[in-house]
Amino acid sequence: MKFKVLSTVVFLYFSIHSQAVIQQPPVITETESKPASINIDSLIQSALSDTTSNLKKRPTKVYFISNQDLENLSSKGLVKIATVSQTNIGKTEKSDSVSQLNSEPVKIDSVLLMANPFFIELVYNGLSNKDKISSKTDLKALLYGKKSEKKQPTPEEIIAELRKKTRDEITRKAADIYIMTFDELPDPNTDRVKVIAKKPITNVEFDNEDEIPVQTKKLIVKSPQVGPWQYKVNSQAQFSESVISANWYQGGNSNLAVLGILNGQLTYDDKKNIQWDNFAEWRMGFNSVAGDTIHWLSTNDDILKINSKLGIKAGGNFFYSGSVDFSTQFFNSFKGLNSYELKAAFLAPVRLNIGVGLDYKYQKIFSVMLSPFSYKYIYVNPVVEPIKGKPIDPNLFGIKTGQNVLSEIGSSFKATYSAPITKEIQLDSKFSFYTNYQKVEIDWEIVANMSINRFLSTRISFNPRYDNTVIEKDGSVARLQFKQFLSVGFSHKFL
Repeated sequence: MKFKVLSTVVFLYFSIHSQAVIQQPPVITETESKPASINIDSLIQSALSDTTSNLKKRPTKVYFISNQDLENLSSKGLVKIATVSQTNIGKTEKSDSVSQLNSEPVKIDSVLLMANPFFIELVYNGLSNKDKISSKTDLKALLYGKKSEKKQPTPEEIIAELRKKTRDEITRKAADIYIMTFDELPDPNTDRVKVIAKKPITNVEFDNEDEIPVQTKKLIVKSPQVGPWQYKVNSQAQFSESVISANWYQGGNSNLAVLGILNGQLTYDDKKNIQWDNFAEWRMGFNSVAGDTIHWLSTNDDILKINSKLGIKAGGNFFYSGSVDFSTQFFNSFKGLNSYELKAAFLAPVRLNIGVGLDYKYQKIFSVMLSPFSYKYIYVNPVVEPIKGKPIDPNLFGIKTGQNVLSEIGSSFKATYSAPITKEIQLDSKFSFYTNYQKVEIDWEIVANMSINRFLSTRISFNPRYDNTVIEKDGSVARLQFKQFLSVGFSHKFL
């Protein structure tokens, strides 16, 4: 009997001992659920290279501890015991506390990443209140770790949050970086109508697209294609008028003056070797003179001029040039009040000057032409008959009595200037000098056109002249001549 009891005790002892040896230690799985973070530098590099960024899952860590330590940790609520079956030993099972991260590729707009506000001067906007606890905060979720139902934030939201936190950190620890506060920013409406004065861009250089990257390519400005032919036409109708009654208490006489001008310019420039300038002008001016009982209107300006100059490039701004100047008039012009003596009439005189020489031009503004060889021709129409009195005296034009033609060789010098002084004032100057090596003929015409608006203008002209080629019968010396006009009226340009 005793033997049976002893055998049973020994069998139970060995059974318990063997069971303790075979038993495996429990497996504890612990997954660190740290918040996912994104490296901004790698995110920017990934977006700019047009690739996608994959968020990879962190590996699961496995620890082996004793039963006593396990019970202590479990009683404190610091770990959870995962059930592991015998057939799944060595395999890692997912716990409820393990958060699965999205492994699908995420595409981000490169413009969002490149538009970094910290690349510019900072302006203080105040601290953010987003992180403060409000009445809507779920305290149970904070205390017991309740699973949040909030959706996974987008990359745009993550970047905006990082930038906000960076700005708040700067505000707390490095506020001296800010250059001003938000209320110190200038008002954008202050300079809304301010005119920005800027000089025009000149000498624009063009870059080869194959030699430089697209990001540093300069702005390409294409100039309009301009043909070799250019033209300009201008018409003016100007007048002055005063009406005074015969019984006006201060006295005086009525007066009427009218001036019509039509001029045009036609130029050819092939931008290489040839320049051809053509200019034509017709002026007609009439006025009433108090005390003249014979003529209701007198001629004060009557001339038709045609100038043409052809130049072949010699080098730099110099041209081998030839010029032709033609001028005449149409209406009768008398010597003075109540006079029938003609001073000029239709085709009386006709002037023709031909010169060959060297011409210097500067930007189509200034021109100086020296002609060592110049031909002068004057013709007086003998068909013109005076109304009463004597015919036109040819000596007034340097032609001998009994003749109607003057032809001689000499030298000439011409200078022209045409440019706007201001936006409203255009100045034109023409100076000519001719000599037959015995006498000289000098003529200088200065005209200033001042624009009032698109259709109204004021014209001031001054024309001094000296000519000692005139044959004086009494042996008197030639004197300076001049003519001056001031008129206001209508004008129109055809460009």
